[in-house]
Amino acid sequence: MSRKSSPVSPTHQTDPTRPSTSAAESWTIHDSNLALLQCLSTATPARPALPAELILQILNHPTRWVRLYSISHPPSVEPNRPIVLVRNRPTGIPVLYTRPFSEPEVRQLRKVVFTFSSRDQGWSSNPDGGSWSWFEASLAQLPSTDEDGQGDAVEWTGSYEWLEKWMERHEKRLTNQPRYKIQTNRHASTESEESTIELTDEHELVQRVKEGDRVVLWACACFPGWENRVYEAKITVLGMDDDLTREREKDTQ
Repeated sequence: MSRKSSPVSPTHQTDPTRPSTSAAESWTIHDSNLALLQCLSTATPARPALPAELILQILNHPTRWVRLYSISHPPSVEPNRPIVLVRNRPTGIPVLYTRPFSEPEVRQLRKVVFTFSSRDQGWSSNPDGGSWSWFEASLAQLPSTDEDGQGDAVEWTGSYEWLEKWMERHEKRLTNQPRYKIQTNRHASTESEESTIELTDEHELVQRVKEGDRVVLWACACFPGWENRVYEAKITVLGMDDDLTREREKDTQ
């Protein structure tokens, strides 16, 4: 797991492999990977074609991964109003969850990235007591009534009565998987902070993903007075460009 601080809004992501010329607006990482595949698999007078195994290793490098899926909860239309406010709730509130993973996506999966803006209540009577406002991630096999992941958790409006009913309805699905602490808010901060948390295929959560699973982002806070104020959130799923593997198999048949 790695943590980064990034000033880039999660709703404005750029592809580092895309040329800056206006004639190449549709250029993507997949296009770049396809061009690389064709180049490396073609022999020239100066060199032979690379073996398929070596080409696949190159295409499996993190700089060659493609975005498989992303979902975001935009900020409130009211300035400085959190989209989720958690008070003294160590079990947490589900802020966002993805659509179910398909079998091909499980095979391709290499990284899950959480991007969110948050802070705690902004004050503390015990500055040496640590922070009790944090985020967790888990997996859950929630019903597939909402393929895009924009379901109950995303539409949460702050009604604890409604939330209790939702969590009671899905209790077994939400509690039968381990949860992983991925971030703690800065202690007694009056300013929100944007964080990017990356879980690679070396992390247990990513390794445990199977077909039908969703990734869930939780906001938590413990003890009276402690809060977790979430202003926006996003989950992005990255993976190997599996289409290239199939295209190469077609070429060799």
